[in-house]
Amino acid sequence: MMPDFEKQIKDALQKKEPSPFFEARVLGAAKRQAREHRASARMWWASGVAAALLVTTGSAWQYQRTMQEQAAGKEAKARLELALKITSVKLQKISQKVEGIQR
Repeated sequence: MMPDFEKQIKDALQKKEPSPFFEARVLGAAKRQAREHRASARMWWASGVAAALLVTTGSAWQYQRTMQEQAAGKEAKARLELALKITSVKLQKISQKVEGIQR
């Protein structure tokens, strides 16, 4: 059994001439790998640009939304202040009438 194994190792390690198109296949595989690498790099670049656009667009949208909410808040505050002033004036008039009736 051992001599057969040794023969297999000897045959496997023996120098052999490459097939006729070995060089072309290796170069073709290298070119394919380079193309795939470039395509992958372009995909990573495009993904990065898309992510940057999404972050920028999202930030701009959030900023605009915040500004609109602040403007709405200021408008609501102004309305509330006006309503409180009107209420205060009316309460003063009512208070004066009640005091006049009591006298």
